[in-house]
Amino acid sequence: MMRSRQQGVALVVSLLLLLAITLVAISNMRRTTVQERMTGNLYDSQLVMQQAEAALLFAERRLENAALPAGPVGLIGQPGIYNLPNPLAADRWAPGNNSQWQPGPAMNDAMVVQAQYIIEYMGDWAYPPDCDRSLTIPANCLQPTFRITARVPANDGRAETMLQTVWRR
Repeated sequence: MMRSRQQGVALVVSLLLLLAITLVAISNMRRTTVQERMTGNLYDSQLVMQQAEAALLFAERRLENAALPAGPVGLIGQPGIYNLPNPLAADRWAPGNNSQWQPGPAMNDAMVVQAQYIIEYMGDWAYPPDCDRSLTIPANCLQPTFRITARVPANDGRAETMLQTVWRR
């Protein structure tokens, strides 16, 4: 009788150990799945950020290549290039605004949504700062300044990515 009791206890102990090992394995599989999702999201966010940065550079090149004598100011009124913003109106880059977003360069073919940009003339700003405060204002002190906004619209439950920069020649 003693022998059969010991074999029953060994079976229960073995089953408990097997259950513990199974729980540890399931926990590790879940952790690995979460880490894979995090890595995939990081990869996607990096691609989207690269697309937005490329759209900023694309818009900067558009301003740099503007024909003289008017230069970049002569581009105002073309699609996606706006004059001074109205401080009482909603921002042109705000959701729901009817801005004419221009397509950025094609890249990252796996991405469904392409980056877009708009350019806003912000007036003539002093550069270097305070150059306009002297008695005689140096030549080229006031320079046309633009705000470039690039975005990658939201898609497949992902957040919209938006970058802005200030540009002057």
